[in-house]
Amino acid sequence: MNSPPHEWLSLKFGTYYSTCLVKPSIREISKREFGFGGWEKKIEFRHMQFPNEAEFVKQLVQDRPLYVSCSAAYYEMPAARPMQKKNWLGADLIFDLDAEAHSCAPFTCEECFAKIKMQTQRLIEEFLMPDFGLSEKDVQINFSGSRGYHVRVFKEEFFPLGREERREIVDYIQGTGLEYSSLFHEEDRSITIGERASHFKMLSGPTPTQGGYRGKFAREAAKIISVPEKAGAISPKLRHPENAQKFLKGMEEGDWSRVPITKRDEKFRGIFESLRVRLSDQVDANVTCDTSKILRVPDSIHGGSGMLAKTIKLSQLEKFDPTADALAFPSSKMEKVRFLQAIPSIAWNGETTNEHRAGAAMELPEGLAVYLVAKKAAEPA
Repeated sequence: MNSPPHEWLSLKFGTYYSTCLVKPSIREISKREFGFGGWEKKIEFRHMQFPNEAEFVKQLVQDRPLYVSCSAAYYEMPAARPMQKKNWLGADLIFDLDAEAHSCAPFTCEECFAKIKMQTQRLIEEFLMPDFGLSEKDVQINFSGSRGYHVRVFKEEFFPLGREERREIVDYIQGTGLEYSSLFHEEDRSITIGERASHFKMLSGPTPTQGGYRGKFAREAAKIISVPEKAGAISPKLRHPENAQKFLKGMEEGDWSRVPITKRDEKFRGIFESLRVRLSDQVDANVTCDTSKILRVPDSIHGGSGMLAKTIKLSQLEKFDPTADALAFPSSKMEKVRFLQAIPSIAWNGETTNEHRAGAAMELPEGLAVYLVAKKAAEPA
């Protein structure tokens, strides 16, 4: 008789933790609170503490949990209860980005993975690094193990921030309260040629060298207008290089009216809205603000996918493919499973799988078999 799915997965996870070269790890492990979870709940036990990484991995091999989480916070006594007795010392700043719900659920398609990767890159490269003065060494990126990414900021200046201060960071990144109309205002101007004066209204707006959202907006608009095909979508006039250059020159001086554009506000409002990292949809803002939140341990296995919460360098993120680069289990070994539902084509390890009907049984590469069982879409056969 085959093992129940949760026992089958648990055995595989335990084997992985006992033999893997890259062990799940966390900074200052002795000051963190840990939680383990299983088939029904992601966190079944918490208020756990480990003195070092060796003892932590030893417990993983022994208990074989499907989910392994640890606190963003540092505590004097991580295992103490209730929470007040732990003595909070500070917390990392963490962003949890997750792909939006899509018709591909419960699986994740290439399009969803690509969109959430782009959001993660924008969060780091357009907000955290330029606006908060962070360097690559201050930021740790992890695939979440399922549908998105975790971005951890390790910099002492952020550790003591409370919920309200972290909420302000979230509000800035998502542009809360910032309106497109605040970027522009009309100014009365006049030009005198000989004895004749001409009066006109100039649209004064942000310049590319400004900080904050004003500069982000101007730079993004300039980037678009510098490409004739994209500029043409704003106005056919901007397809012509001389008009585009005239407009860009005006932008540098804060004048957005040197080339008249039909439905100007409608076109530029779309660019403005695209700047925000969608915290309400694609970043769990509560994770960032919650100073006692526990989150998946880097390089541990996600019990809902069987993939790794793999640590990634920023330089690797562009080419990172979760279904190929975050596999805990190899494609060289085969496992037989029975499908509990119709399985669509899935992009997996550089290939696209076939569709499968519910009730069918077949051998699959171990990583894919684990993925489908973890998704509760298949069972060991």
